[in-house]
Amino acid sequence: MKPQRLDSLSPSHDEIRSSLEHVLASPDFKGTPQQVALLKYVVAQSLAGNSDRIKGYTVATEVFGRREDFDQNIDPIVSIQAARLRLALDHYYQAGGRHDTLRIDIPKGTYVPVFEKQPHAPLPDTQITRAIDRVKGASAWPSVVVHPLCNLSGDPDLDSWGLGLVTELVDELNHYPNIRVLICGAGNPETEDDDCRARFALNGWIRSDGTCIKLNLRLTDTLTARQIWCHAYRFGAEGTRTIALQENIARQVAVNVAGKRGWIAKVWERGSENRLPQYAQTYETVLLYDRYKATSTPEAFQRAMTAAEKTVARDPDCGQAWTIRAALFADIHALDIPGYERPLEKAFEFAQMALRILPHDQRAHTIMAFVHLLRSDLPAGLAKAEQALDLGPETLFALDGIGYLMTLLGDWERGPGLIEKVIRLNPFYGNYVHYALWVNCLRQQQYDQARQETMKLTRSAHFWDHLAKAATCGLCGRIEEGRRCAAELLERKPNFPKRGRMLIGHFIKFDDITDRIIQGLEAVGVRVLGSRF
Repeated sequence: MKPQRLDSLSPSHDEIRSSLEHVLASPDFKGTPQQVALLKYVVAQSLAGNSDRIKGYTVATEVFGRREDFDQNIDPIVSIQAARLRLALDHYYQAGGRHDTLRIDIPKGTYVPVFEKQPHAPLPDTQITRAIDRVKGASAWPSVVVHPLCNLSGDPDLDSWGLGLVTELVDELNHYPNIRVLICGAGNPETEDDDCRARFALNGWIRSDGTCIKLNLRLTDTLTARQIWCHAYRFGAEGTRTIALQENIARQVAVNVAGKRGWIAKVWERGSENRLPQYAQTYETVLLYDRYKATSTPEAFQRAMTAAEKTVARDPDCGQAWTIRAALFADIHALDIPGYERPLEKAFEFAQMALRILPHDQRAHTIMAFVHLLRSDLPAGLAKAEQALDLGPETLFALDGIGYLMTLLGDWERGPGLIEKVIRLNPFYGNYVHYALWVNCLRQQQYDQARQETMKLTRSAHFWDHLAKAATCGLCGRIEEGRRCAAELLERKPNFPKRGRMLIGHFIKFDDITDRIIQGLEAVGVRVLGSRF
């Protein structure tokens, strides 16, 4: 049997125009006027047979009104708006457009759109119905069942490739400690009922025209039968000969599906947002901690602390809860949060408890590395960060935290390298990694680049955001801007002039970098006690 050709599924021009109108009219499409203009332009040019004209220069001059001397190396407006348009389209096809029969995409690396009909095959209605009936009895931890891929290509060689990808997906998802992974059709009839108890289902299909292969994957919430995530991958037929392709796809899928800020976490969080923290289930406690790390507000901190304390009291053998308690008490010490006694000692004690229960848990090793940083034991911190990395050197679950800590612990090569990798591969990476890159820029006296890193900090409730921005502005000579940031710093930490050197020293263990930070603060009017400037 010959492989099915994509050409047989190609939509007509009328179908494409109708689909475009449907997208633009939908409230689920969040594109700005600039992105709407870009989408209309590239679709019109493509339908007119002018795909070869869809270049950065023509888009800039004909859509965004740039002059003839436009230089995209200086003005990246096209790449920025195209990236945001891709996100808006992804959001639309994960929300109101998930049942559309036609999908419009703009692949990375080009501005030429592609138009493809979407099959809606892999998850049978009977299976969804059974899952809805049974999922209420599932564990308090989220579970995902991975289904075999549906090979629509007619090429039997892709059956084995699909099986290999599913194997990689299962292995990678098993590196994410907060997710329970099940395999559909694993060959054991006794697992059938367990498969149906999974809250989430991951499935997909493969198509080919003999030269190009397209893989579609989607995640379904079986409780509501709603598709909550989907993604399409395109690659040449020769790609199926490499295991690396399967590994890369598995890593990207796992972090989007099961990551700390991935789609399962988002859905679960929405379902428990009104629950009081003292009644939080274990996974909800993890989500409350992740919410605190994303916002740094006092309210989020207190909710996470209450949930962790109650979880430990209810289940003393819950290693995840001990890890979270250790992390929270480490922050109490590092950020000088009042009202707690011996926070660093407790953080160390709780981290030890977590590692006794979960000796192979990446997050527990990472938190212990952080505690060693606060204790100024850099060799022990680096050793623990190494252990965390060895537990999943390619897994994206904890790589942002490991790269961040390795940098602050003084590994100026591997730490920033891991962070750059995470930023490239993980759309939900922890924003705090920009602190580490900022420190590395200060170390090299690259103050303009350091300022670029501070502009990526988004936790306005965190005094460190304003500290970093104020100090860097001072070093760059942007005094007025730095004084505004300094005012924000002092509003959030009024005692900073007295305790600033200590607070900086909790994270920065190298005197030359600390001195530069204080010098920058002095330049914008923040006098730090004990300063040499």
